Amino acid sequence: MRLLSELKGKLSFSISLLSIFIFLSGNVQALDGEKLFKANCASCHKIDKKFIGPALAGVEDRWESQENLYAWIKNSQDYLKKNSGDGYAKSLFEDYNKSVMTAQALSDEEIAAVLDYINNPPVKEEKVEEVAAAPVQAEDYSVYWLIGLLIVILVIIKVLMDVKSSLKQVKAGVTGETISDVGPVAQVTTWMGSHKRTTAALVLLVIVVGSVDLWFDAKGIGVYEGYSPEQPIKFSHKIHAGDNQIDCGYCHGSAYKGKTAGIPSVNVCMNCHKGISEGKVWGTEEIAKIYDAAGFDPEKQQYTGDEKPIEWIRIHNLPDFAYFNHSQHVVVGKQKCQTCHGEVETFDYPMKQHSDLTMGWCVDCHRETEVAMEGNAYYDKIHEELKERYKDKPIKNFTVEHIGGLECAKCHY
Repeated sequence: MRLLSELKGKLSFSISLLSIFIFLSGNVQALDGEKLFKANCASCHKIDKKFIGPALAGVEDRWESQENLYAWIKNSQDYLKKNSGDGYAKSLFEDYNKSVMTAQALSDEEIAAVLDYINNPPVKEEKVEEVAAAPVQAEDYSVYWLIGLLIVILVIIKVLMDVKSSLKQVKAGVTGETISDVGPVAQVTTWMGSHKRTTAALVLLVIVVGSVDLWFDAKGIGVYEGYSPEQPIKFSHKIHAGDNQIDCGYCHGSAYKGKTAGIPSVNVCMNCHKGISEGKVWGTEEIAKIYDAAGFDPEKQQYTGDEKPIEWIRIHNLPDFAYFNHSQHVVVGKQKCQTCHGEVETFDYPMKQHSDLTMGWCVDCHRETEVAMEGNAYYDKIHEELKERYKDKPIKNFTVEHIGGLECAKCHY
């Protein structure tokens, strides 16, 4: 009996292990199907909609037999040669502009795994990130309140002076004294005449406060730090440069080649969005604007030729008399985009101007930033000249200031 119990226990354990193995094998097969689909099919096909090729949902139902489908997947051109009478295969080839489907070196088991994935795609609950709306700044009424308070104070002063004058007249009527009627302006003038130093100090104080206030107001002219206008298409740098880690140079390639960073053309957007028609924040709404600008029909996967310009609003703008070259700073100076534009990969919509881009800000940067001379052939000759020029001074690291970064003509025409 004891032996029989042990045999039963071992048998149960073996069955359990076999069940777990079968379960895990099924999961691996499903996982392999997803990987195989992404590696071999996703560049031309989507499951639920047309792309370069037809949507693959229900593909098995559209073929007469599984054998024909498998043969088509492995080599569509060979299948057409051997099965010229297959009307569906022929129409499929014709409907998609005779685009040749790449032959797939897949086994029957791998094709089965891909089809299983297509029929049972994993349901992923994507957390939609809500873009925080820009805080609405309430209108500042403090100046109006201050003016109102001043008026109230003046009215109270006027009432008190009238009361005082009335009391004096009553007293004069009782005592028979004569009172000269002196107005408030005359009283103020009389006081100023008898307190000349105090009056001069008050006038000087008003002039100084007004001049300082005017100076700071003037300094703010043309400074747009934090400027973040609404754009014709909602574009999130956080999604593209942050979440998807797209290099800045992919969209702003001219920053490495010339003076300006440039605005990417709609063709650059279409490199990705020809296949990505729905975003995780705004859905299809904003990407549809890209299609409209490019003259692209996502249903037919064709360009219509009806193109429209995207009227982007410029954010960073230097005065005409200031010269700035992106390639000089990015390529030669080895500076990252974040030096001037901030942590762009964390900025959601709308994009904003991070730095004030004033002359003082640029000068401070030139005084503090070390010249990237190591391994930079551009500075080899300059480096030797600097070492000779400053050999009697204890300078270990040369900054932009030492190579003429503070000379007026370097930045101003």
